[in-house]
Amino acid sequence: MATRANKAGQTMVEYIIVFVILLGVVGALTWFVRAAKSSAARTTTLVTCDYP
Repeated sequence: MATRANKAGQTMVEYIIVFVILLGVVGALTWFVRAAKSSAARTTTLVTCDYP
């Protein structure tokens, strides 16, 4: 019976690790999208200022 408790605990730890990794990936993608939007906005501003 003790082995089932250990396996249940190990499964919970694995789920927590996967959840944290997924949160990290989503956070990184959010950061990259925000940086790309900011860069696009600066580029658009430069182009519109150069060619009215």
